[in-house]
Amino acid sequence: MAQDYLPYEQVFQKHSAPMLMVEPASGAIIDANKAAQEFYGYDRATLRSMAIQTINQLTAEQVLAERQLAQREDRNFFIFRHKLADGSVRTVEVHSTPLEFRGRPALLSIIHDISADRGRQEELWHYKNRLEEMVDAKSQELASANETRDRWMLALVITLTVSLIAVGFLFLERNAAHRRLRSSEQRLREIIFGTNVGTWEWNVQTGAAVYNKRWAEIVGYRLEELEPVSTETWEKLAHPDDVKKSQEKLEEVFAGKVPAYDCEIRMRHKDGRWVWVLDRGRVVEWTKDGEPLRMSGTHADITVLKESEEAVRRLAMTDHLTGLSNRAHFSQSLEENVRIADRENRKFALMMLDLNTFKPVNDSHGHPVGDALLQEVAETIKKCTRDGDIVTRVGGDEFAVIIGDYCGEDDVLSCAGRIYREISKPTEIQGKTISISVSIGISYYPDDADTATELIKRADQAMYQAKKSGSNVLTYKTFRMRAAS
Repeated sequence: MAQDYLPYEQVFQKHSAPMLMVEPASGAIIDANKAAQEFYGYDRATLRSMAIQTINQLTAEQVLAERQLAQREDRNFFIFRHKLADGSVRTVEVHSTPLEFRGRPALLSIIHDISADRGRQEELWHYKNRLEEMVDAKSQELASANETRDRWMLALVITLTVSLIAVGFLFLERNAAHRRLRSSEQRLREIIFGTNVGTWEWNVQTGAAVYNKRWAEIVGYRLEELEPVSTETWEKLAHPDDVKKSQEKLEEVFAGKVPAYDCEIRMRHKDGRWVWVLDRGRVVEWTKDGEPLRMSGTHADITVLKESEEAVRRLAMTDHLTGLSNRAHFSQSLEENVRIADRENRKFALMMLDLNTFKPVNDSHGHPVGDALLQEVAETIKKCTRDGDIVTRVGGDEFAVIIGDYCGEDDVLSCAGRIYREISKPTEIQGKTISISVSIGISYYPDDADTATELIKRADQAMYQAKKSGSNVLTYKTFRMRAAS
């Protein structure tokens, strides 16, 4: 599957801003881009061998105090003092975003040097203090010369001077605030670009929604193709089952049961396939009545991750030789069929099969022929059963079939008869003609047992009786009748 995002080296290493990838628990620097190497004066290998605590000149207590201050001031960045390779110390703003990097948690930190801004602020305050000292000195001089005559003049001078200082200070602060706002917005865009996620904003009360371009790209569209966008846009693209699941999780957030919304959903791609998306968000504004007003969140494409999980799950549930389900999957499926049968008042059947002459074939012709024979038997059983039936290699030369939704017991017996006849036909394997037979035992749920364990036991009893008597195919009911006679 082709990736729909830029390569790591292009996004991270070539970024113009210094960027560090840091392990949250230890503070170890996992990686540093070229801009960070130039800023700190260390090469990439040296930075990778360091911890962020080596660079940060603040103590652990000071770092904690800064984080608490940032939280009170409602800002999304921290101000630290970082020491460079040449011994100089710079004041920096650090914007960190948690993400998963190569299978482990990490912090993507973008560093901005604000030493010059800090210096200008200190100069401004120094200039203000000097002006105030000059005003005080002048006031004393005028007061000593003629306190009564110049009292109103002094007040006017002081007022004008302080006003000018205040206006100048406010003007400088306003410009600085605008610069900080533009810089923060730019850094936020860079972080979103670096994490390759789509973003959404939702007015819960009106249903109005705003999405970014990446949100649409995840499902193969340009944002212009989907406009006008709203929550209905999302609902049309999402899988119906996942829409219901999402609504249930949102209700938990709105009711205050959980602090944030987190849901894995499937969305229909423009080319028709389903894309897995990790949908996350928080309520960022509530009404005066305590109702949710606005939510913001992200969409991350996790299709590759889900496909990997499914591949691992299939591998864990598959017999490596025949490709059939293995014993673990058989046990899980049998328990699930029991639950469904109990809930929906249905019946199902279980076949247990054992090859009668497999050991002599394996001993005389060798394991490669034996393995090929088992693969041939597995294909034969699959051809004689339906797609919905679960065919399992239980172990060795033993097989099992779970048959659900059958019309009658005669249908199950007919299927077992086909399996017996097809397996009993001579087959050519690696230039050798092989002939074997099979014994089959059948039990029905809930007629013969009320648990999965008992159902297997009943089918095994019928199968061993079929092997012993040469009957080939035997149900547990027939076995009981013979045992009673």
